[in-house]
Amino acid sequence: NCFFSSTEFLLYLFKFLHTIKRGDYMDNIYSIIGQLPNELKSCFMAFDNVLLSNITEIRLRINKPIIIYILDKPYFISKYDKLINHYTDSVRYLSGEEFKFILDNICNNSYHTHINTMINGYVTDNYGSRVGIAGEAVYKDSALTSVKNIESLNIRISHNIIDCSRNILNTLYLKSSPSIIIAGPPASGKTTILRDMTRLLSSGYAGKYRKVSVIDERKELSSGFDVGINSDVISGYEKAKGIEMAVRTLSPEIIVCDEIGNLPEVNAIKFGFSSGASFILSVHLKSVEDIVRNKILKELIMTGEFSYIVFLKGVNKGYDVIELTEEEIEGNRNFNVNGNIYPYINSNM
Repeated sequence: NCFFSSTEFLLYLFKFLHTIKRGDYMDNIYSIIGQLPNELKSCFMAFDNVLLSNITEIRLRINKPIIIYILDKPYFISKYDKLINHYTDSVRYLSGEEFKFILDNICNNSYHTHINTMINGYVTDNYGSRVGIAGEAVYKDSALTSVKNIESLNIRISHNIIDCSRNILNTLYLKSSPSIIIAGPPASGKTTILRDMTRLLSSGYAGKYRKVSVIDERKELSSGFDVGINSDVISGYEKAKGIEMAVRTLSPEIIVCDEIGNLPEVNAIKFGFSSGASFILSVHLKSVEDIVRNKILKELIMTGEFSYIVFLKGVNKGYDVIELTEEEIEGNRNFNVNGNIYPYINSNM
């Protein structure tokens, strides 16, 4: 059985402070470990640092097995506190008391403070990790007002991979500042790439200190991270409103947005283009073939303002750059650049 001794706590604290000093927060995994009950905390601290840095999701359900995703593969905790890739009756389960402890910590013991995001299915921790929640909706006078009986959490670890976007920048931004779309399936690295591009472009990349406005509705792009020396962050606002505010008050050269998903946001982007700003934004896209079927992406492309789509194939699987010429818009796509967005991933699991 695990226990969390004072010596282990000091080791945990040293590792956490060391990663903060480095500026990468060990992909924020230690901020999540700090929310766990002592027994689970000790179990995670026994894992190798490289393994910890490759955790992408921790899925927690009341009275069900804890499932940890390393890159895109699921693992369980054995009775010996080792990760195994198959289920057995003896794997580590999560009790209701442990679940409540974790949820209370993530919400800082204040559900009311987070209710606006909780009714939309998530909470964002102080370091940008999004925690998806599954529970029962509460309606009052036909309006969704709360959520109860929460029994599932999906903790998506926010990553901070320094210079992971440099290859993309070297290809597209050495001589200009085009508008581009970062597309890919869930957990393919879109937010990580956006964050790193923001940091570099506003901090002197190619000799230019671009004025960047970050529209961070869910506080995932900027919370606890360095987003550059010439960046302004508008957080908590709906993206359409945040874009309008940035255009009217911050005179941005580049506006960065994560997860564009509706027409009001597309219309706000069109308004932003009218001011002369360029955009770097992300959209969900399962495959390149879905470009012609994704209504939001088609609306963005048809503005004629975007020069490239960077399609992320998945963790450690590289990317394609698609130039949006007239032929590309009509469906004849040219995959002309390949690279790897992750400079180091340990795949020997």
